Amino acid sequence: YEGTARFWRAWNYFELVKTFGGVPWYDHVVRSDSEEDLYKPRDSREYVMERVLEDLNYACEHCYTSEAWVDNQKINRYIALAIKSRICLFEGTYRKYHRVDPSTGKAWDPEYNKDNKWLREAADACEELMEAGVYSLVNSPADVATQYRSLFTSPSVLKQEVMWAREYNDEKNVRHDVTWYFTSGSMGQGWSLDADFVYTYLNRDGSRFTDRADYKSTTYAEQFENRDYRLMQSIRYPGYTRRNNNVNTPYAPDFGYCVTGYQPIKWVIDDTSMDSNTAPCATCIPILRYAEVLLNYAEAKAELGEFSETVWNATIKLLRERAGVDGAMPSAYDPYMAEYFLNTTTDMAILEIRRERGIELLLENCRWDDDMRWGMGRLLERPWYGVYVGELGKVYDMDGDGSGDVCFVRENPPVTEPGVTYRVLGGDYALTDGDSGYIECYIRMNRKWDDKKYVRPIPTTALNDNPALGQNPGWKK
Repeated sequence: YEGTARFWRAWNYFELVKTFGGVPWYDHVVRSDSEEDLYKPRDSREYVMERVLEDLNYACEHCYTSEAWVDNQKINRYIALAIKSRICLFEGTYRKYHRVDPSTGKAWDPEYNKDNKWLREAADACEELMEAGVYSLVNSPADVATQYRSLFTSPSVLKQEVMWAREYNDEKNVRHDVTWYFTSGSMGQGWSLDADFVYTYLNRDGSRFTDRADYKSTTYAEQFENRDYRLMQSIRYPGYTRRNNNVNTPYAPDFGYCVTGYQPIKWVIDDTSMDSNTAPCATCIPILRYAEVLLNYAEAKAELGEFSETVWNATIKLLRERAGVDGAMPSAYDPYMAEYFLNTTTDMAILEIRRERGIELLLENCRWDDDMRWGMGRLLERPWYGVYVGELGKVYDMDGDGSGDVCFVRENPPVTEPGVTYRVLGGDYALTDGDSGYIECYIRMNRKWDDKKYVRPIPTTALNDNPALGQNPGWKK
């Protein structure tokens, strides 16, 4: 039980460090009359993270691994090892890709990550977990087109791969409204993938989609042909259907919800009766998967300069082959991926691992942390492109049922076709080449990145109570 408690303390302090940098560390109950505790200054990031590592190591040693505890609900030693690998990988790469500590503006203490300690700890945690042989990828060649998505829509926890989950079911009368969240234009965030990311999915023969000379002008249907099966398990595709009044019905991307045309389905139940908070779902919600452990291990080894074909075969190859993609290791880096990550590296292994993390862990609450630790804040400035539109006023069939679904116009026409959504361009939405090109979304946002945003400002209310906390660099008025 102490291992479980220290796991949660490590988790919560890590979240604080990600957000603010250095914070006050407490390893005892804080008394309401202790001015020394209540008004202490922040401890350094280095000090706090060392304490986090001590807690994680304690949890990895003392949390149980008996059958009663390996049930996806309790914190066991395997979960502790996996979260340790995540946190240590974050800290090790954060130090590599950030010249200074953004919560102090000063160079890092060279002793803090001596001999790449954090990356080594991440790799060792993964190795211990992988060698235990308790988990493996859900993988059946007969289910290659559906098995990835089944991890996120299954009524029961797929315990072979899902290490930790929120379980919902009718028996417990506990449900969630995730499907409503991804299909409601008012409740959800209108989440959409952008074209630059969709292009990172490989062809099933292992070749790169972006090696096509015409990849930027491919039709929506062409972008799914012979691609990584995770693409059609992550967004609506030509041929995608949902149950509507007990009838399987084609569903095109809904431009009333999805601004780019790449509409997520990864977590969605294919039944329109679930598109409401009054009819919520009873499917499990994975929190932690074994797939992430494989990705953490691959990246830690690559960042340590110890990547090999043996590591590739034990990690990236397995994930790609589960998605129907040839798992052979490339011999050279991908220029498209190098440009995607702002030409900050041409290391083949690192770029392929980043490709795989983005695809495999899509919408699993990992990408923001990845971009922050890699020093990729400037990615937020990139234009947000949607599907390619060949010409204005043309009706496009997006679901592959032979009838039109959407037409892009500058103003609503006087006569419209039944069943066609007319997407009026203008303001925040335009085509990149005028009368054709990508949809460009949220043009007027004018997003600008500032490196001070790698940490949040200390709240004014906290500073008013305790001025000794100090403000993070760049956030002072």
